[in-house]
Order: sequence, then structure tokens, then C-alpha cells
Amino acid sequence: MSTLLAASCASGASSATGVSAAPDAGAPAPRPPELLAFALQEGAIHNHFFRRGHIAAHLLVTSGVSPRLIVAFPAGNMGVAAWFDALPAPVELSVEGGVSGVERPGGMRGVSALLVSAAPALRVHRLVLGSIRTVREVGRDGELPAWLRADVEARSAPACGSIAVRRTTVDGEHHLELLIEPLDGATAALGLDGRVELAAGPRGLRFRVTALSDEAPLTPVPLDEIANERAGDDPRHRQALAFLTYREKLLAGSWRFLTYFGRDTLLAVRMLLPVLEPAVVEAALGSVLDRLSPEGEVAHEEAIGEYAALLRLAAGRGGARRESIYALREAGHALREAGLALREPVLDYKMVDDDFLLAPLAAEYLLGSAPGRARAAAFLARRTPGGEAYAQALARNVALVLRLAAPFAETREPRALIALKEGESVGEWRDSREGLAFGRIPYDVNVALVPAALRASARLLASPLLGAGPDDEGSARAERLARAWKDAGAFFRVELPEAEARRRAAAYAASLGIDPAPVVASLSGTLSFPAIALDGEGRPVPVMHSDDGFVLLFTDPSPEALEEIAGRLVRPFPAGLRTPVGILVANPAFAPDPAVRGLFTAGHYHGTVTWSWQQAMLAAGIDRQLARGDLSSTRARGALERARSALWEVIRASREASTWELWSWAVEGGRYRLVPFGAERAHHDESNAVQLWSTVYLAVRP
Repeated sequence: MSTLLAASCASGASSATGVSAAPDAGAPAPRPPELLAFALQEGAIHNHFFRRGHIAAHLLVTSGVSPRLIVAFPAGNMGVAAWFDALPAPVELSVEGGVSGVERPGGMRGVSALLVSAAPALRVHRLVLGSIRTVREVGRDGELPAWLRADVEARSAPACGSIAVRRTTVDGEHHLELLIEPLDGATAALGLDGRVELAAGPRGLRFRVTALSDEAPLTPVPLDEIANERAGDDPRHRQALAFLTYREKLLAGSWRFLTYFGRDTLLAVRMLLPVLEPAVVEAALGSVLDRLSPEGEVAHEEAIGEYAALLRLAAGRGGARRESIYALREAGHALREAGLALREPVLDYKMVDDDFLLAPLAAEYLLGSAPGRARAAAFLARRTPGGEAYAQALARNVALVLRLAAPFAETREPRALIALKEGESVGEWRDSREGLAFGRIPYDVNVALVPAALRASARLLASPLLGAGPDDEGSARAERLARAWKDAGAFFRVELPEAEARRRAAAYAASLGIDPAPVVASLSGTLSFPAIALDGEGRPVPVMHSDDGFVLLFTDPSPEALEEIAGRLVRPFPAGLRTPVGILVANPAFAPDPAVRGLFTAGHYHGTVTWSWQQAMLAAGIDRQLARGDLSSTRARGALERARSALWEVIRASREASTWELWSWAVEGGRYRLVPFGAERAHHDESNAVQLWSTVYLAVRP
């Protein structure tokens, strides 16, 4: 329950008391705020989600030799993070009794929880109060910005032994607090170096933490207004989707990506479309249209709140990491005096894939679904924050799609395909630096998304939705471009003779401790697969991958292509992509260069790991292909049905992880074991416990 927090030492740093106003006898009783509270465990990470009224937060604690506490708020994408000193042996750090909401006069709101541990003592190694983007960047041991080091106020209350840490954001507009209250004889103190030190009492180490922020809250969508009666009844997926769904926007994932991401929004809603209520679909589409660039580009990510202020303050100052808080506040005052809004969101347009995802979703909803057709005119009449009608904004994106597709259609040269932007090392969903093995022309964008966007653009232009009437000439042009792009996949084709494919697969399997016998036995005849990308010269990068899901969901491949795709899903890794604990998103076994193989390990973010949404997209895509009226090939249909069966067997085996962002694996005693991503030191990052596009199993079902 939400409570009012009042400063007191009667029971520690704070005490909570409820407050209520006398009801108006003539008014109907207001609907009480919906409570959403659930927990998920991801290996050593205990995740607790809380949302009620204006309060929304994700609190997580990590056990092990380096315990950790993080509280992330969707409001402003802000949070609190505490890393503790490394211990000689792993210890459990957990929440007892769940999480409760806290609200205090002045707009401070957040959550409180009782933390318990068997450790005799914990000492805070690093404490960060700020944007989640900042928490992600500095982590446990990264460089701590000068302004962040100096701008934390910590105070103790000797009468009750509590510690309060407070920080004002760099723009001076908002605040974050962390209150630490030792219980049952435990103690908390500020060391000589200013670090918080916790020591156990007779009942062990027990302390209450309360994290608060005064950022403007988002508007939650109640659970019963998100999905219709056709949605699956899995409570975890419903709760995860609800925590990430707000009337202003959908959030990409928690804790690390707790704000708008264009690609994530568009892909998730495309797969969830059959079960989402129209208002949620329109909230998602509207959030994308509101953030389009003047050229019609889809914004990949937004920097908001304090992080946006930091970016604006750093512009032209050579960076802000080493600036003092006083210098930054002085600069902020000058910018405000000049009429600039420090917290205006800063939008990132460096990705190339999301530009081609808007038209397919818009066409599918506004032209292909009954609710969308009925609401299309009213939706497209809405206005962006700049005053432009949504119809005009969507038309700008359609024009961009046609303009970007024209060079390849005219030349049929591979170097005229859609490449990552100049100076950028990422540009689509495999957005870690090595995710494409440093390729420049991604398979998914060119073989699936561009053709799909062109066909969707043709549908939109043929309708009256984007202007005063249908644009038959524009629609015909989009269709001509789509036909020209139909064979772009030929440039990505990799072929290996059977003997060479078997040799490489066997050697790679043995290097990983995998029995090579079934791997080799599954390979027969010439092995063909599409490269993950082309390099800058248009040459294939020979890494097998799971981006066939885009092809299945957005295009209509030939029967021969469908048989090949099905084979990659059925064959065991590393002959294909299937493991007992997940379909892997990359398989470098057939790359002759060991340096390339070294970029795709079970510890890489886009390596030989499983992403939940990729499995779901493959499943949705197979269902779409099986529903085709023109698929007369019995061989292709049979191959797809076998792939569907194998895929769902794997999905069921990894069901415990289905809301996660991704996971890894290990082989022990000849058997695969699912490993939470981030649980091993060799892992290059960590997974979110809930990810927007991992909730799509509400619509994607066997």
C-alpha cells in the first residue's frame, strides 16, 4: 500500500502512516489505484516489481561475492544503485516480506523493502543516485563523474542509527533519496571515507531501504485494459507487460532500458497486435510518431530527465564528466536564461532498422485489423507535440522508406544496400559493437525489413489515410521498388561443401565440449545459409544466425528457402541453431577466421545466446507461413511443421526464462544447462528480468 513517509526516529530513519481525506458524500467513490506487485528470480538476482497509482519501481538485489541493490523508476528513467565491497565467499541478499509503496509530502515517492543477509557486515563500495543511463554507464567500477561524486549528501541520525543519502539533479529541479534503517540490533554508520557500513545484529544483518524520487510519474494502463480475451493467461507475461505499459509510451525493459525504444516498441506491438486493446496499440504508434525526425526517421532511444540535461550541458563544453556540479549548474542557469529547456528529450536516430518497422505495423493495424480500420481516421488526425497531424508524420516516414530504397533498386549493387550509418558501429537489433562481426550491411534490414516496408508503404499510399485521397502513382512506385528488392538475399548467401561443413562443425563442437557425432550426422549435402551481414565491400560475413525470423514474419520466401530455414532450426548446434535450452541467435562455427568465432561466445550479448523474443518471432513467422494460401509444396510445409514442433519443445524447456531479455548456457556432463546472462564473469553484460518484446507469448502460442 502507498503510504505517507514522515521523518522520525521512533522506529528508525522513517515511519510510515496512512493519510486519507474525508469523502464527498455526493460523489461516487473513486476507483482505488490498481496494485501490481510481483517477483521474478533470475539466477542470483531477485527482482521485485511494484506499481500503484503514481508509484512504479523495480527493486532488485543480487547475491554473491559482490552483493548489489538497484531501484529503478520509470518516472524520468531514474534510479538508485548500491554496490557492496567484494566478500571472501558468496552471501545471500534478499527481500523479506515484499515491497511496499511510499509517498511523502513534496512529491517524493518510491518503495521500501526489508533486506536480509547472512553476511556479518556489508560496506558500500559505490553508491549512485541518478539516471539509469548513468547507472548503466558507470556500473560498479567505471569512472565516476566528478559532478556525481561531489553531489551526494549523506547524513546519519545517531538517535536511531539510520543513514539518509540525498542528491539533487544537475539541473537543480529534482531529487533522489536512499534511506537505510538498521533493524533488530544491526547497525549502520558512515565511515571516515563517507561510505556506509552495515553490521549484523543478533538476528543477522537486517535493514530497511527506502528509495524515493520526485520525477513526474507516468500514467499506468490497468491490467484489464491492456489485452483482450484472446491473450494468453500466463500471469507473469501479463504482469511484465503491464509494468512496461503506460499511456505515454511503452518501456523497453527493466531495469536497464526503462524508457522508450522505437525498435522494441514496434516489434513487440507487431507480435502482440492480435491481443492488444486498440488504445495500447495507438499509445505505442503515437509514441513513435511523436518522436520522428524531420526526415521521417524513427527515434531509437530517448535520453530524458537528468540524462537529457547532462547531454545539453555537455554540448560544446568538451564533455561534462570532469565538470564540478557548480560549473554545471551555472551553465544550466545560463541556458535557461537563453530560453532553452534542459530536460527536453534528446532523441537518438543512429539505427537503420527501426525506420523500416513503422510502415509495416501502421499498415497492419490501420488497414488490416477491424479495430484499426474503424479508428484510423481519428488516430491519424491526432497531433504530435510539434502540431503535425499523425497522417503527415507517417507520410514522412513512408517518403523516407522510398527514398532510401531507390539506390539499390536502380543499381542492384550490394554496396547500394542499406548500411550502418557513417561513423556508427551499430544500427540494428544486434547493437553491441561486435554483434555483426563488424559487418556494415545487415541481413535482417535488407532481406526482410526494407521489402516489407515498401509493400506496407504501397498499401498505405493506395489508401486515403495519408492525404486527401489515394496516391496511386506513389503506391505503384513502392511496388516497383519492392520487386527490385525481392532478390537482395542472394548477396548474403554462403555455401559450403558437405565435407568442409562437417569438418568445421565437428572442430567447433569439440572446442566447446559438445559431442560432435550428432552434429556431423545432421549435415547432408551442400550447406547453405545467409550471412549475418556484408562487410563494407559487399562480401558475406559467414556467421549463421536467427534473423530468419524477420523473413518469416515480414516476407513470403520461396518453398526452397523455407526448407533451408526449417533445417537451421531443427539441426543441433553447431550444425544449426537448436540447443535443448534455446535457439541461439548466432552460430560462428562455419566462419574460417578464429577472430570472428571469438566474437560470438556464450558470454557475448549477441553471441551464442538465446533471446526470448527471437524464439517468439520465429514461432509467429512459421505460423504465418503455414497459413499462406500459396504454399503448395508438401516438402516445405512438412519441414516447417517439424521446425515448429522442435521450436516449441525448446520454448517450453526454457519457459522459466521467457520474460527475460536473454540467457546463456553451459555444458556439464554432456548436458546443456540454462545460465542467466550476467551470472558469469565472462558475460559481457546482463539481462533484464522483464523485456517488452519478451511478453509477446501472450499472443504467440502453440
